[in-house]
Amino acid sequence: MKLTLRIVRPLLLTLVFLATGWLLYHLLKDLHFRELVGHLKAVRPGQIGIAIALTVLNYVVLMGYDWLAIRYLAHPLSWGKLAVASFIGHVSSFNLGAMFGGSSMRYRVYSAWQLSTFEIVQLVAILGLTFWLGVLALAGIMFLVAPFPLPEAVLDLLPDWVRPWIAAHGLPLVGGVLLAHVAAYLGICAVRRRPLCFGHWRVPLPPPGLTVRQIGVSCADLMIAAAVFYVLLPSSLSASVSYPELLGMFLLGLVVQVALHVPAGIGVFDAVMVAFFLDQKEAMTAALLVFRGVYYLLPLAVAGGVWLALEITLGREFLRNVSGGIQTTPSQPPGSERSQAG
Repeated sequence: MKLTLRIVRPLLLTLVFLATGWLLYHLLKDLHFRELVGHLKAVRPGQIGIAIALTVLNYVVLMGYDWLAIRYLAHPLSWGKLAVASFIGHVSSFNLGAMFGGSSMRYRVYSAWQLSTFEIVQLVAILGLTFWLGVLALAGIMFLVAPFPLPEAVLDLLPDWVRPWIAAHGLPLVGGVLLAHVAAYLGICAVRRRPLCFGHWRVPLPPPGLTVRQIGVSCADLMIAAAVFYVLLPSSLSASVSYPELLGMFLLGLVVQVALHVPAGIGVFDAVMVAFFLDQKEAMTAALLVFRGVYYLLPLAVAGGVWLALEITLGREFLRNVSGGIQTTPSQPPGSERSQAG
């Protein structure tokens, strides 16, 4: 079974990546390169500066994910270690995927800081739960407050079973369903006192207060990330779409990206956003390229240096512990083992 999953999962990811790549090519095949370059040159340094500042703020807010998880586990950890683990984990997750990047990196870091395997599994699960609670809550609100029509190219990215339902009822009904799920989960956390059982593992549900904080942190994260993208839009696009509308589109693209598990959402998120602005695809493509540079690649370069410094620090601590253990081992004179044996 495990061998089958190892073979099938990469194959499915490859097929999804190729399918979304083909869709993105279909959407951009008549792209005017000179116009795209013109939009890239038109990006002002002030826009990039604001986007970088918002990205820094976003990564500060992202620390809330790990902080809430650590509080749930009741495992003491300094703010410095928490910041390093959160930054490396989120950058890896954004660029390499949650499964192959974020989870493995967090296991490396948190295991070095004495968290057990089960605690790390719980932590990763809480991070995912926090993210999805925020997505469901914020998307539900935005789909109700600021709904927008879905182009055919976006509907084609959705699963077959949900596509006709959304096309028939629209986003407001979807928003109501999403909020109903959040309300049901909050109700379960408030009523159920017994932990969930998974074999020999017992996992208590978080209290309602912690769940509300999870939703708040995730919503703040998503709103700031969308703001980074919004400030990088060319003036022709920002004049035609408001921030609430773009936030709803951003959330929809994010949900499709994460649901398909394509690392960094390459092709998927881009196809969703371009599909909303086919008449201005050059402007949207330019915004996507700059957004990926600011929000993905720049933090990745910084995280590489942080990761290298962390590995050097952990290596020194290991050598210090080993040398300390050797020095504290009592020495015995020659022949003492034989005399003891005799």
